[in-house]
Amino acid sequence: MGQFIFGCVILICLWPFLKPGALSKTPFLDRLMRNGGSFLAFSLGLFLLTRGEWGVGIPFLILATGMRGWLPKLPEGVVPGTRARTAYVRTIDLVIMLDAARQPVDGQVLRGIFLGRRLSSLQAAELLALRRQIAADFVGRSILEAYLDRRLAGWREHFKDDANAGYRGGAASDAMSKQEAYQILGVQPGASAEEIRRAHRTLMKKIHPDKGGTTQMAARVNRARDILLEGH
Repeated sequence: MGQFIFGCVILICLWPFLKPGALSKTPFLDRLMRNGGSFLAFSLGLFLLTRGEWGVGIPFLILATGMRGWLPKLPEGVVPGTRARTAYVRTIDLVIMLDAARQPVDGQVLRGIFLGRRLSSLQAAELLALRRQIAADFVGRSILEAYLDRRLAGWREHFKDDANAGYRGGAASDAMSKQEAYQILGVQPGASAEEIRRAHRTLMKKIHPDKGGTTQMAARVNRARDILLEGH
C-alpha cells in the first residue's frame, strides 16, 4: 500500500505536465517531449511491474497513457497545477469574464451611461437597457444575452424587443436586414467583397467557443456575410 500511495503522489505531481503546451511553447517540441516522456514512463512502469512493484508501476503506466492523450480530461482544479483559470473577452462596449466552462459570469461596461459598472451590480431593467445600448456591438451583445440567460431565466419571453430572442432563432437569421448585416460585421454600406470577407474572418476569430462564442453567433455572422456578398 505504501508503494501505491508513493506512486499516486508522483502521478499527481506530474499530471499538470500532461496538458498540451506545458512542456514547450513550440508545438513540435512539446509533442516530441510528450511522446518521449510517455515511452520512458511506459518502459519504467513495465519494468517495475516485472519486479513486482505494481504500486509504483501502475501509476507510471497511467502517466504514460495520459501523456499520449488517451485518458479522459480531468476537470480543472482536481489536481495541483490545474487550477481553473478565468478568461476575459473584450469588445467595444464590455469586458466579459468567463468561467472554466467558457460561460459569462460577470463583466464591466466600458462606455455609455453605465460606464465602469459591473454587470453583477446592474438591476434587471438596467441590464436590458444596456442590451439596447450596445445593439451595434454584436459580440458584446451576444455574450451579454448569454449572461442574461444564466441570471434572468425567461427574460426573452418577458422582455421581447427588436431582437425578439433572434440571436438563437434560425427564423430571425433568415429575416436579417442588410442594415443589420452591416452592423454585425462592422463594415460601412457599399463595402467591397474583400472588406466584407476580411471583417467576417476577423469576427469569426473573436466568437470562437473558447472565447465565449456560440454556434448561434457564428450562424448569424455567416448569414450577415452571405447577405452582403449577394450581388458582388
